[in-house]
Amino acid sequence: MKTKILAAALFAGGILIGGGGSEIIHAQGTGLASKLVFQSDLNNIPGQEVLVFSSTWQPGYRLPLHMHPEGHEITYVVEGEQTFEIDGVGTKIVKAGEVVYTPPNTAHFGRNATDKESKTIVIRIKAKDQPVATEVKR
Repeated sequence: MKTKILAAALFAGGILIGGGGSEIIHAQGTGLASKLVFQSDLNNIPGQEVLVFSSTWQPGYRLPLHMHPEGHEITYVVEGEQTFEIDGVGTKIVKAGEVVYTPPNTAHFGRNATDKESKTIVIRIKAKDQPVATEVKR
């Protein structure tokens, strides 16, 4: 349980789904500020929901290796550049105006490997009964 909570906190800056999600949350000491900007059930797909986050990444910040159980992730880089390591895909450098897709249950991590701040919009479509993210141990 602690692993799921830690991964969600690191990945989404401590997002509380359902309540207080509209407040910006800063993960202290991590270099990530993330905000849940939209959440909705997908009425035509029972048991599924969509979550949209905006995030600001400080230079050098790296997420832990994680996956999204039964969850699709689409990341749009608004400003700067992000580097992603995705199992089965490899390394992808995504620049402002570009998008990367991570399929469900795929181990991956993102990082800001530059010396400038970067900003992303992340869209997740996931099973409501699953956590946003779980850390992957190797």
